[in-house]
Amino acid sequence: DAMLSLFGKKTTAVMTNVPGPREKLKLLGSTLEQSMFWVPQSGDIGLGVSILSYGGGVQFGVITDTGMCADPQKIIDEFTPEFARLSLVTLMLPWGDE
Repeated sequence: DAMLSLFGKKTTAVMTNVPGPREKLKLLGSTLEQSMFWVPQSGDIGLGVSILSYGGGVQFGVITDTGMCADPQKIIDEFTPEFARLSLVTLMLPWGDE
């Protein structure tokens, strides 16, 4: 508890990326189309971002303290354009030993 309290006072956000199975799973004969989790929140941490790859797709989840961000959907809405910019910049970088 003391360590959690110490780090919790110095932390404003938690982000986690969990790689899931590349192929969709089956449960009792039915395909599990999507899966999601929420990053654990503790103390006064005001923002949590969950990223899960599963079955060829990626799920994003955001949980916020309303004092920090009353509408977390606004954060999610910026993910796609930011990833597009990141992909473009990444593709422009030299490959190999160039």
